[in-house]
Amino acid sequence: MLTIDQELQALKAEVLDLNQSALRTETAFQYPDETRVSIFVGLQAPGLLVEDVVITIDNNPPTVRKFDVIESVSLQRRGLYRALRLNTTQGSHRIRVDFSGRYVDAKPGTPPLRSHYEGVFEKTVQPSDLEVLVSVAAYGKPATIRLRDWRPNP
Repeated sequence: MLTIDQELQALKAEVLDLNQSALRTETAFQYPDETRVSIFVGLQAPGLLVEDVVITIDNNPPTVRKFDVIESVSLQRRGLYRALRLNTTQGSHRIRVDFSGRYVDAKPGTPPLRSHYEGVFEKTVQPSDLEVLVSVAAYGKPATIRLRDWRPNP
């Protein structure tokens, strides 16, 4: 019986490895390095819970990402959330980000904290990993958004 269980566990591990390999292959096929752009959301604002982020690239339809409480709390722990992955051409691209969130201790009916960002990023042959970083200088101050490009400098 022990041998069968060990063989079953080894088979499960093998299936998981195969599944991850297939997923990596599928992702590489769908999003080749020369066209791939990944946009992550980061947060530097203690006590602020993200409700949603709307990202628009060029004149494409906006992508809306709504956050549940668990995802928002994860961002509080310096996590990153991949909000969007897309293929695009090389060159300059316009990005627009709209953010809305609430403080943990906000009273019911308190309007959400909102912020907006517009900028340009450059897509090269390398894959682009961009971070939309939402921060607040101090409690009650307006949220600011900036864009970080995680590509290494050539």
